[in-house]
Amino acid sequence: MSYTLSSGNMASKILYINSEDASQYLATKLNSDGTTSPLNCYFNYTLKESIEVPANQRAIISLNSATIPYSFYNVRLDVNDTIDVRITNVSTGFTYTPTPIIITSGNYDVYSLAEFIKEKLNNAPYQDTGNQIDYTFAMDFSTDTQKYTYTITPKGTSVGDTLKIEILFNTGINAFKKPFIELGFRVRDVEILSTTPTISDNVVDMNGSVHGVYIRTNLVSNGTLDSQNGVFSNILSRLPINVNAGGIIFATPNQASHKSIVDLRSISQLTIRLTDDRNRLLDLNGLHFQIAIEINFIYAMRPSVLPDGRNIDDSFYSVKSDMTPQQRILNAQRQQELIEEQEKQSNRRRVGRPRRVGRPKGSTTKIDN
Repeated sequence: MSYTLSSGNMASKILYINSEDASQYLATKLNSDGTTSPLNCYFNYTLKESIEVPANQRAIISLNSATIPYSFYNVRLDVNDTIDVRITNVSTGFTYTPTPIIITSGNYDVYSLAEFIKEKLNNAPYQDTGNQIDYTFAMDFSTDTQKYTYTITPKGTSVGDTLKIEILFNTGINAFKKPFIELGFRVRDVEILSTTPTISDNVVDMNGSVHGVYIRTNLVSNGTLDSQNGVFSNILSRLPINVNAGGIIFATPNQASHKSIVDLRSISQLTIRLTDDRNRLLDLNGLHFQIAIEINFIYAMRPSVLPDGRNIDDSFYSVKSDMTPQQRILNAQRQQELIEEQEKQSNRRRVGRPRRVGRPKGSTTKIDN
């Protein structure tokens, strides 16, 4: 989409925002010691000098640049960190369900993740020591197929028995935070038998929970479509992750090609949020990020109805909207002002050319003086 910027337009502006300078952080996280701390990926920033958009112009919002540390993890708390399992001795019919495996948050590769899960399953506590099931569980990654091979081998008192481990991706009580993509499976309950190896359904994707960084803001509401919800949302830009964990994700001005035209009369407060593909907040683990938002102006007729696409569900953090009740009231007042302004302009356009003195109304005959 292109726009013509004339010399009569209001001068363009760039807002350089550092998350460290936030006026208010809007989300918190629970720390391992039981305390809470703010998440700097979601915050409000109040401008000391508001930007007033002229009545005959509209604002065009785009991302000018961004610098975001790749300090978030590919295995995250309450996102993809829990595995429900059930272990059965098929020969005796004894079944027990150990405590769910909780994967410590961190950046894993295919080998370190396999080692973590193997250790947990090979040391799973027993509910009934009198019916102990002895086995060795293994996960082997193939660089040729990019898949895991899962095996369970009976040992000790279980030698000669048929054993089964079920990974409950579908029916487990923690199925909503399952790492099925990272383990290479579809959403289903997986059975691993001692009689034959089990190979993952799909290629393993260690970054299955986050493939890009989404920058969302209250300034835009209908410029981008999110396929998850199927509606236009408040996404300002999506940044691909093209660096390794521990690096810096850069967005440069020559990559900022998308611009959203908005119907704001005044810009006094920004809400910025960093999320993954599924609108889940990205925890930068204490590090801050910087973005630059570019605002240009064009002459344009304003619509009489202001769009409101800012109600993004974020139930995990109990945040339902980026707009406060005061902002909703202010938007309603501005909308009413726009309607009155357009009615005045419409009334002025209905005033026709004045009739010539001495010419009867509706007459086309010239009158000689």
